[in-house]
Amino acid sequence: MSNKPSPGYSKIDETALRAELKALRSQIPDQPTLNPIVAIAFDLSRKLESGAISFDDLKTLATRLMDSACIHRALLLKEQIGVESEAATRKEFSDFVAQTAAGKDFEAFKARFARARNGIVFTAHPTFGLSEALSNRMAEIAISGSAEGQTIGLPHRPDPNLTLEYEHARVQSAIRSLRDAYFDLLTDFFDTAYASYGAQALKADPQLATFASWVGYDLDGRTDIKWSFSFIVRLKEKMAALADIRERFLALKPLLGEGGEIQRLTRQMTGKLDLAIAATEAQIKALSAVGKDGFTLAQAANVITQSDGHAITSAKPLLALFEQIVDTVEDKKAKVAVTALAGLLRATGLGMSHIHVRVNAVQINNAFRAFVHESWTRNLTERQAQARIVEMINTVKPEDVNFETLDLENATAIRQFAMVAQIAKHLDADTPIRYLIAECESPATILIAVYFAKLFGVSEIVDISPLFETPAALETGPRLIERLLSTDAYRDYVSKRGRLAVQTGYSDAGRFIGQIAAGLAHERLHHGLAEVVRKANVPGVETLIFSTHGESMGRGAHPGPLRRRLRYVFPGESRWRFFRHGLPVKHETSFQGGDGYLYFANRLFAQRALATIVMSGKDPGEGEDPFYTDTNLALDFQLRLRDYQQELFAHPGYRALLGAFGANLLFKTGSRPVKRQGEHHSDRGDPARMRAIPNNAILQQFGYVANVVAGLGAAVGSDRERFVEMAKRSQRLRPLIEMIARAKQLSSLNAVGVNAIVFDPGFWAQRASWAREPHLDGAFKFLAEHLLDDDRAQKINGLAHYLRLDAIELHGILEEIGLEGGKLPDDHRMELDLLQAIRAALIMRIFILTAQLPRFTPTNEVTHDQIIRQALGLEIPEVINVVRQAFPRRASGAYDDAAFNEKATYLPKGIDDYGRIETEILEPMEKAYELVREIGTGISHHWGAFG
Repeated sequence: MSNKPSPGYSKIDETALRAELKALRSQIPDQPTLNPIVAIAFDLSRKLESGAISFDDLKTLATRLMDSACIHRALLLKEQIGVESEAATRKEFSDFVAQTAAGKDFEAFKARFARARNGIVFTAHPTFGLSEALSNRMAEIAISGSAEGQTIGLPHRPDPNLTLEYEHARVQSAIRSLRDAYFDLLTDFFDTAYASYGAQALKADPQLATFASWVGYDLDGRTDIKWSFSFIVRLKEKMAALADIRERFLALKPLLGEGGEIQRLTRQMTGKLDLAIAATEAQIKALSAVGKDGFTLAQAANVITQSDGHAITSAKPLLALFEQIVDTVEDKKAKVAVTALAGLLRATGLGMSHIHVRVNAVQINNAFRAFVHESWTRNLTERQAQARIVEMINTVKPEDVNFETLDLENATAIRQFAMVAQIAKHLDADTPIRYLIAECESPATILIAVYFAKLFGVSEIVDISPLFETPAALETGPRLIERLLSTDAYRDYVSKRGRLAVQTGYSDAGRFIGQIAAGLAHERLHHGLAEVVRKANVPGVETLIFSTHGESMGRGAHPGPLRRRLRYVFPGESRWRFFRHGLPVKHETSFQGGDGYLYFANRLFAQRALATIVMSGKDPGEGEDPFYTDTNLALDFQLRLRDYQQELFAHPGYRALLGAFGANLLFKTGSRPVKRQGEHHSDRGDPARMRAIPNNAILQQFGYVANVVAGLGAAVGSDRERFVEMAKRSQRLRPLIEMIARAKQLSSLNAVGVNAIVFDPGFWAQRASWAREPHLDGAFKFLAEHLLDDDRAQKINGLAHYLRLDAIELHGILEEIGLEGGKLPDDHRMELDLLQAIRAALIMRIFILTAQLPRFTPTNEVTHDQIIRQALGLEIPEVINVVRQAFPRRASGAYDDAAFNEKATYLPKGIDDYGRIETEILEPMEKAYELVREIGTGISHHWGAFG
């Protein structure tokens, strides 16, 4: 099969392609069945197979389009973060501090910043779709602020080895930028406060925000992380933090002066830090050496637990020294700088950040079985079981653990508590640790966790936090907390901690009831929690709500600026529901994987992001938003939207779309093991069995994020005029509709159609019937016959028709509100359509090559028919591996005929044929598939995030 370009043809005319796409779009009103993306894809496919264009020509065009999308994404990132300049960020933050101080005495000002109202959490959700080099290149372009003269010069794909160590290194890079930013803003805080309050401003001890990470500590759904890995990670973070404080302190030394007392204090500080760093390094080496050259865990444990005074377990001695230095130096600038450094240490403790460990409810409940009889939990009512657990909490006697018991413990949930105990004893005794419990739907699970926390003596350092993520959990979450607060054991626990912690997530809710309905369900949860806490009367207890994202077109892909993203997940009304009753509330938000870390790619970005997050915690004001006053209309909208999304979720075409290629369009984007959802494509497409990230990513790749876009028309119903008026005036509703509008601007049902056409037997039969490509007629007929019983195209096209009816109403509503919904695509959407067309042409090539695969004797119970089915699901690496085993190519130079004294005139004929299979089928298939996946990254650039 020839793939050489025709004479004189050097490249594809991109301008002509764009013009053709526009011209085809203009013909749709007169040709309702016309799909411009299909037409372009078919034309490219025919030219590719005839040799009129080459694979390299197609790759060059795709790369230009991907580069353009990447540059546009980088510039959009700058807008989302809100970066102008370092000077502008720091002035705005200083003005915020000055305005907060205005009219307040020092005690009132100090009280305002006595606790953090917002927090940042870095998670390792598998969204590392960009290599580290590509992420850095995007940050450079964003800082430049211009697309002029920008090039990428890098492949659009992840780094090859996405290990947990890799993810940890990426998150630590983001945290280093955040530490820089926190120190900068603390300096500005004290500088500004000094102007209002003089030297007493240095006693303010502000908690601007918290930041934490669960990378290396998240065991929800994975068993590949050993306790020793997590413990070593925590040791490395401690050593890095101590080294960071030391480096910053040494940089301040020129400001401190040369007095004898200062010199003495300086030597004390550097000496303590040097010894602590050396001790921590020795602990890391010891634990890392276990199992090597006969080195035992006991020997490593003895290094970690030895009491030589060097391995500090509290920041208090260092903070006391910092305080003495501040009192001793005379220069104001030096006082401010040292106070800011002490503030950074106080905020993060003996680590680069706070940490979160995570398990799921099943792991908690399973661990508890070792402490009770099986019949005990089976024969008691839930209320009786809860009462027994409370009794166990009240009578528990704390147990000591060592590293041997930690190593012997099989129950994941208990092992995590034991590890927390060892961290508190030997690494950091003061810094709180969050204990997240996923899939938590029973108060008993939380009470069991409280029991374990008391059993291992960590109840005063651990914040136990249930995750509410499913639609049912979001609805019943407030009731669960109410039931917990009705027990003295839980009230006592949260009162001593001074904090009641919950986690909310969009993943499951966003899949099952749609992203917009999920966002509104989260808000109802906030309101319910405020009411429950008010009624419970737990003085001084802060309600901590940690929002794990996924609330948008992708992880971290909220289309608006960061300010709006923060208000979207925690609206002003939610904060007001707590504030009006004098209830302290803190909101944390997650930045997930490689996409989320872009907000902290450098010091400049981190300054702006942190300043925005800190300032978003200002005191809310009560407003007259019609979304909260016209409650009947708002509630009807929410319920109807939820109903539509649930019907969509059950649509057979939705399942067919998700399962057509499964995640095979995508690169692997994280270290978490990917479990196959089923052997058949229909099993892969079961949305209830698919994780949220691939679910969202596949919707992006098929070109229509239905879980964001669909259902507005049905949700508005007969109240259209009233709804449109509310949308124009409501500060809450409008961002929700703007989210839908932005998603619709990028969504295309024509893109859905081009991804379905390859499964249509009629398409391949038509290509054969006109005899325009006679050398491929056999392949076309094979595909047409093979796909006759395949219902993917029919179901996906049925879904597209269903969604088009909804889109008609959607466009009308958006126009009445005054929002652009992409009815007339802009240049960027045209580029996205072209990428879809190019990828479809490449998938057509893969299908055509699949039809030419030779039959073979079943190998390892894999038949030719199974290989064809896998190839048509784009399981290309597996297919190529099997075919190469069945048809091994004769390696060049593998046989030296001259070395044999006995001569042969016959050489097995199949050997050369096998070589043709490799060069004419497998290698082109492999190259096409790699470009298909890379274009998938290019498509994700348009959405602003992966999955």
